[in-house]
Parts: sequence; structure tokens; C-alpha cells
Amino acid sequence: MDITVQKYGGSSLATDEQVLAVARQVARAHGTGAVIVVVSARGDATDRLVAAASSISAAPDLAEVDKLLATGENAAAALLTIALRSVGVPAVSMTGPQAGLHATGRPGSGVVDRVDVTPVRDWLVRDHVVVVAGFQAAGPDGAIITLGRGGSDTSAIALAIAHGARCEIYTDVDGIRQADPRVIPAPPLLPSLDAHTMAEMAYSGARVMHSRAVELAAAHGIDFTVRHSSGRGDGTTITGDLEARVGVTAITHVSDVAQLVVRAGGSFLEIAADVLDVLAESAIPVDSVTWRDGLSCCIPESSAVDALAALPGAWLRRSVATVSLVGAGLLSRPGLTALALRAFLDTGIDAECVSCTQVRTTFLVDRATLPDAVAALYKQFGLDGDLSALATA
Repeated sequence: MDITVQKYGGSSLATDEQVLAVARQVARAHGTGAVIVVVSARGDATDRLVAAASSISAAPDLAEVDKLLATGENAAAALLTIALRSVGVPAVSMTGPQAGLHATGRPGSGVVDRVDVTPVRDWLVRDHVVVVAGFQAAGPDGAIITLGRGGSDTSAIALAIAHGARCEIYTDVDGIRQADPRVIPAPPLLPSLDAHTMAEMAYSGARVMHSRAVELAAAHGIDFTVRHSSGRGDGTTITGDLEARVGVTAITHVSDVAQLVVRAGGSFLEIAADVLDVLAESAIPVDSVTWRDGLSCCIPESSAVDALAALPGAWLRRSVATVSLVGAGLLSRPGLTALALRAFLDTGIDAECVSCTQVRTTFLVDRATLPDAVAALYKQFGLDGDLSALATA
């Protein structure tokens, strides 16, 4: 069966007019083959649900919060299904569990571990469009578990893998660009990227795609396309097997990050093992671990309260941000890191080189200087079209 998975983000469904426009676009796709649609909650629905839970309790039960948050996607799926039927397309909505998605892990951060294709296939063979509520799956006990912010991307990729389908991610931007358009005016669109580079971009601040979804696609070698929800343009194709261009492909950044600092007696190995064990138990992602009279690492600012509660005596640097070079062959080309440091020096930006791999080099900077840091790297690496600085790198 020729199947296409289309995923629509919440901003693409925010108004009734947008829901009807998406329904018409899905109808056109349905005319050429079977279609599974994955949807996020409309507009700011998830934020409003989180706020509602927090207004009732300072520490709401996380399993119940998952049940609450899932209603946002469920509502979006039902509304799009109603819209599809109004334009003459047979359609049915399903929750994540009803669509065969199963996950393990903690509430709020579930990880999809298997997909039962039968429930969705039963409707596809009856020529129905199946609209799936993203961001959710059945947990080990059968209750709903959510997949973390941006988890609808993961739902779409997991369904595409399981059904052997094409995957199209529709969002409010026209693809992946070399830098954030809010910082760099009109950065070029990248027509294609390998999945491993895209995963690094997603993790280090390019929020068009959820990093876990890209990692899942990379692990299974599947291609997918990121396009504007209107369907205009070719977007960016993320491939599982494209050779990455050696050098710097894009500049990414994260402003809502904090540096966690732990001062304690003992060796690096002892302290690092203990700290990372504690953070792992709290499901707090960690990046850029360094050692200087103690252990420092970067964590999401949203995890700061949990981290301090889990590590008494630790403290935070909150006025920081990260900016990253993303590409290929970075570790084996130290001249590229030197170029970045030179760019900071020339523009008066104080930066720490806190992490370097073959595909990403991340610097810690003062949050107030972040826009200037992004602009300096963008120019230094010729992403503005001036490649002269790279001649000796």
C-alpha cells in the first residue's frame, strides 16, 4: 500500500480557516494514495492546559497531567476529521494508543518502543484518512503517556517507519535554514540535510523539528521533508544516507539554557558519575560537561528547579546561552574552532568552548551577547556568501 504520513503543527491549525485549508490539502493527497495525518494541539492549547494544571496544584500528579495534555491533540484530531468529512473525504480520528503507538518511560517524556499497524491499516484499506492525535502513546500500564514537547514529530516518524510510508512535516516555516531568521535576516534555505546533522541542529536550538524524532529517523535510515503548511515550495529533505558536507552547515543557538555547577570533594570520575546518575534519574538532558575545580554542565532552564532539588549544594548560572557550529568533520579540523574563537575575539564577545564533536561545536556565551555571537559566526563561516575567511581553515 502506498502511504503518506503528513504531520501538521499546532500553528498550522490555530484557526478554523486553517483547519479547513489543511483539510483541503489532505483531500488532494488522499486523491493519490492512502494518508495518515498526525496533528499537534491547536495554537497555544498545550500552554493553556499546563497553566490550568499549575493553577490547581503547585505539584500536580504527572500521570494526570499527561491525560490532561493529551486532550489538546485529541481535540485537534477530531476537528480536522470533521473538516475532512465536510469536504467529502471519509476520515476517522484516533488517539495515539488507538493508533497502535506504545511507549516506555516517565510521564511527560515517553519513548516510543513499538507500533501496532493493524488499527490504522484497518481504516486505510477502507479508503479512510486516519487522523492521529500526536504527542501521545500507550504506556506500559495502558494509560496515556506523552512524548515531550514536540512529540508529535516523533509520532509521525514512528508511524512512517512502521507503515513503510513517506513522511512530510508541515509547519509554519518553509524548511530548514542556515540560521534563525529572527536573528539573521533571510538566511538561505537548505534544500537537503543528512539526518545526523539535522539531529544536532534540533538538539542545539533549531526548533523546527523535535530532536528525538530526527534521531529516530536517522536510526532507521528514512527520509522526510519539512515544508510550509500551505504546501508551497519544496522545503528541506532530511535524508538517512546523504553524505554530509564537510565543514559548517548551519549556526544554531539555545537561549533558555542554564549552566549547572557542582563543587564537591573527589575526583572528576567520582563526581561526574554521581551527578549524571542523579540527573538521569530525573530525566534531565545534559550537554557540554566540563571540569574546573568542580563539574559544570548545561541543562534546559526548564529543568533548573528539578536539578537543584536533586543536587543540594549545586548552583546555576542563568544568564548564559549556547551557540553552535553544526556540520561535519569539525573535530578533525581544529582550524574551524579557531575561526570561531577569532570571530568572538574580533567582536568583543567572551565565550567558552565547552563541547566539540565531529558534527557540533558548542560555545557558552553571555545571553545578552547571543544575537551578536550568532551573527559573528554566520559571517565568519561564509554562510552570508563570503567564503574568504575559510581559505586557510
